[in-house]
Amino acid sequence: MNVFLSQKNMLVMLPVFLFQVVLITFLAGCDGQAGLQVDTLPMPRTNHAFTPPPTQSTTATAPSAPTDPGLQADQLLASFNVNSEFTYLSTLAADEFQGRKTGSSGAQGAAAYIGTQFADLGLQPWTAAGLTTLGQDFTADGLESENVVGLLPAGNPDDSYIIFAAHYDHLGLDANGNAFNGADDDAAGVAAVLEAARVFQQTGIRPRKNIVFCAFSGEEEDQLGSAALGQQISTMGLSDKVEMINIDGIGAIGGSYFGVWDEGFAGAAPLVSALQQAGAALGTPVKEEGTDIGSDAQSFDWQYAIPAVTVDWSWGSDASIWHPYYHTIYDTPDQINQSVMGQATKVALLGLWLATLQ
Repeated sequence: MNVFLSQKNMLVMLPVFLFQVVLITFLAGCDGQAGLQVDTLPMPRTNHAFTPPPTQSTTATAPSAPTDPGLQADQLLASFNVNSEFTYLSTLAADEFQGRKTGSSGAQGAAAYIGTQFADLGLQPWTAAGLTTLGQDFTADGLESENVVGLLPAGNPDDSYIIFAAHYDHLGLDANGNAFNGADDDAAGVAAVLEAARVFQQTGIRPRKNIVFCAFSGEEEDQLGSAALGQQISTMGLSDKVEMINIDGIGAIGGSYFGVWDEGFAGAAPLVSALQQAGAALGTPVKEEGTDIGSDAQSFDWQYAIPAVTVDWSWGSDASIWHPYYHTIYDTPDQINQSVMGQATKVALLGLWLATLQ
């Protein structure tokens, strides 16, 4: 069954849905939706020894806040461009980055590309978290790498933060020198992060909470990058002021629903609710899927009690059907279903916006 809305129908229906969600449903709350539950229990986590960057406590001046959340949501979605998003994806999943393996020159090149995009989009260092540049260098388990982190300040002074994240690292090269391009895992997620940042920059909209756009390294190495940022957030005393939407696996070849994994952490419930409401507004089924097999949300939830969810497209039903090229050299841009990626990104983007209103 085709669950995607046509562009014409979206233009007609979206304002009605959004005003209903923002002005009525969002304020009143909604019942949790029953979804597929994955019977995977959280496993003990290893606390790695990290070398954090120096701290700094200066605060940047933010522009004015928006006044009409429903209208702003319409503008954000109208500015989304799947072609722009796919350009980001194709760049990151190119052979020149040699599979983006953590600690490699290819990963360094990918981080530099993302950092340049963040700077061009006007994102700022997250100084409240002790970061003086758009990069967070870390050393763990013998690997040196960096997360790329950029702040979009709230419209009015606010000490709450929502991280919108994905991991840019992948598996590197195979024995024959072929690149694991990682288009679905997870260039698509990073492309969604970049496109969301571009949408905010283009519209000039500023949220009610600070948004931190982040591209993690080290996900394929036991989530080292997200654990490093989680530790930094904890060290700076921000754990109770931060939450995260992590995107991983939205480049499916097909499927029918948007999946949300709360990792069994009750504190993530408000994020789940915001994403459910976004799905309802966009006519996209949203399923709660419990605990996944391993993603960057787990470092935040389990090690630092920072509310986080990982979102994807139709992973939990049968990943081998909708993500058949996972961790193979065939996970390339030409295998990405752009309609799927675009729909998933819009749900995540609207969910992010609704979460800033909580």
